[in-house]
Amino acid sequence: MALFERQRLVRELTIKSATLHRLASQRADQHDVHLTSLSAIFVAGGAERQDLFLDVTATIKRFYPRILSVDVVPFDPSEAGIQSLPRLEAGTAALIREMAQNSNGALQLHQMPARPTQYFLVKRSPNTDAARHALALVIDANALVASEDPFWERPSVSRRISTPKGDVLTGTIAPDGAGFSMPLGSASQPLILETSLAIHLADLLSVGKTVAAITGVSTLFLLILLGLKQRARRKDAESRAHLSAQETRLAHASRVNAMGEMASGMAHELAQPLTAILSQVQAGRHLVRQGDTGRLAQVLDDTVTQAQRASNILDRLRKWSKPNRAAPTACALHDAVHSVDRLLALEVKTVGATILLQLSKEPIFIVADPVEVEQVVFNLVRNALDASDHPKITIRTQISQGRAILEVLDDGPGVPPDLRPRIFEPFVTGKRDGTGLGLALCQRLVEEMSGDLELAADTPQTTFRLSIPLASPRGSL
Repeated sequence: MALFERQRLVRELTIKSATLHRLASQRADQHDVHLTSLSAIFVAGGAERQDLFLDVTATIKRFYPRILSVDVVPFDPSEAGIQSLPRLEAGTAALIREMAQNSNGALQLHQMPARPTQYFLVKRSPNTDAARHALALVIDANALVASEDPFWERPSVSRRISTPKGDVLTGTIAPDGAGFSMPLGSASQPLILETSLAIHLADLLSVGKTVAAITGVSTLFLLILLGLKQRARRKDAESRAHLSAQETRLAHASRVNAMGEMASGMAHELAQPLTAILSQVQAGRHLVRQGDTGRLAQVLDDTVTQAQRASNILDRLRKWSKPNRAAPTACALHDAVHSVDRLLALEVKTVGATILLQLSKEPIFIVADPVEVEQVVFNLVRNALDASDHPKITIRTQISQGRAILEVLDDGPGVPPDLRPRIFEPFVTGKRDGTGLGLALCQRLVEEMSGDLELAADTPQTTFRLSIPLASPRGSL
């Protein structure tokens, strides 16, 4: 019995450690993506657009609390950098600058001198020999291996994570007992994860387990009754979790993830043509100053070629970034409206808003992905909620000229006149903390449905009008 129990404990440690290892490796890989995205944003905006860089930094820190700070350190100490709280010590900033200058393009990792439970990850920006800045993430090692699994709260279980050089970042392990050791599956952060389990005699031959096994037979009937009650609770919890997952996916998937993936792809693909264009323009300016117009035509031709190449790359990235859409089927438009109404019911009540549904008496069917339709309606209603305090929102549907019409109206201050012509362009927003991707994503999804999305100009209230072709209620295309 003791041998069997020991094997069970060792197997449990191995399984739990492997799960924690995968989780920590995925978190480490996310750091690489963040660095690439932030570098692209900094290169595109420069020090003049610190507001855009700091907005993205604040979003990353909010969704990934293990990232304590994001800092841009210039190679020239006399130049101003960009630092988020808590600020770097002078010695740490100098170390980051040195690591970036000596980098061959690979990410650099080092333990924080003044805070041994933290480490920083350094990338030169841009990642070429012409780099002038170092981009650094300060990461909490404790949060990197954090887990909600109660297994890791046991007194007999310990874990430790250290750098490849052997510097311990956090934790300790028992000198004896069952153990697990493996570097994280991240090329840039091959930190060593070690776990151990101290096994005592009381763990192998527990009197309480023997008594519990005997008592369990007499309490079987009670457990059945409790199981039925637990089943009802589980169904209720699953329903709440499903609604929460929908809200999270619809509200944030088109913002933070889309921005990170798009910036990463653009930085990687556009670096070469943009560098070539810059070189050709500088050469042309030099020829004009010298009065050598004979060679200027060739320089301009090369510039046009590189610009066309960049355009082709952007077109390919646009096609690549389209979501994997399921085959369209006939879906009920009113189902999407009711689903969004349920998702936002709690927030509507909290902020003192009102949502009025004016739906047509007859059902309306359209050919589209139900999830995408729901996402479009959710974004439109969400924008209306953010437009003013205690807003009154109306969702109206009707059929007109063989098309389904859905309108979202609100009594807010309206869209500023200077933003109306560009309201559906990416990164154009009138909200202080907005990303400008919501309406752009909605328009793209509606176009994939062969529909139209517009900001109506002939209504007293702010009105977004969605028009989609009708489908047969039976779903035949």
